[in-house]
Amino acid sequence: MATELIKEYGLRLLPYLVQEAKTSNTPTYGELAAKIGVHHRVLSHILGYIRDEIIIPRGLPLINAIVVNKGTNLPGDDWLPQGTSTLSDEEYKQEYFRYRDQVLAYKGWDNLLRELDLDPVEPTEENLDNRGRAYSEYIERIGKCDSVEHFKLKEFIASHPEAIGLIPESSTQVEYRFLSGDRVDIVFGTGPDKWIVVEIKDGEIGELVMGVCQLVKYRALLQAEKSHNDYAEVDAFLVAYEIPADVSLFAAKLGIRCKIIRKDIVI
Repeated sequence: MATELIKEYGLRLLPYLVQEAKTSNTPTYGELAAKIGVHHRVLSHILGYIRDEIIIPRGLPLINAIVVNKGTNLPGDDWLPQGTSTLSDEEYKQEYFRYRDQVLAYKGWDNLLRELDLDPVEPTEENLDNRGRAYSEYIERIGKCDSVEHFKLKEFIASHPEAIGLIPESSTQVEYRFLSGDRVDIVFGTGPDKWIVVEIKDGEIGELVMGVCQLVKYRALLQAEKSHNDYAEVDAFLVAYEIPADVSLFAAKLGIRCKIIRKDIVI
């Protein structure tokens, strides 16, 4: 049973741990311990309290699994409730990857903080960068197929460009392939030498950040392709069911327009 001091530290640590999970980061014991001013050796007791008395009773992914040793980039021996002594080295790694990916894929961490009346850690631009980079690495590792919701939103925008304020003057091109081999979800022609590139996302923050950066590239690629004879004006839109304010601000700094479409008018 955890002491009252360990419980206090656990509730102080949890918002930082949630922020790391939401940004798809795997912090070291030392990095997390520094957040609440404790020695890294104490952290195993704090993480054990979070796992056993907060996470497991609620049936949530083992959020302690994302915390790793600086030298091995793996969790310590006691991160699983049943221990790890029976696992071979390869089994140890596979279990870590499995539990870690469950934590990073889970979308309900803010609900847990609200239930415990804990304030979330405010995101920063660095957090957004880390989340976009981590999402790209995650997709590269596991692969990704577009969801039904993603496909329907792409189909809807291609058929109803007015939903994002566009009146195309030429045919809509879906899954447009650039000379570079890259592909963007939709390209609209909106006037003489005027074009729009549109990227559709589901709404996961890391995916949205990646989408903003993709659009910076796609805008430049289309401009290069369409400017053989004269200058082509290319605008870029990120479209999703949800786009948090911090992502919209990040996009605006790069000249990317964000449009939110209600799911009930698409599905």
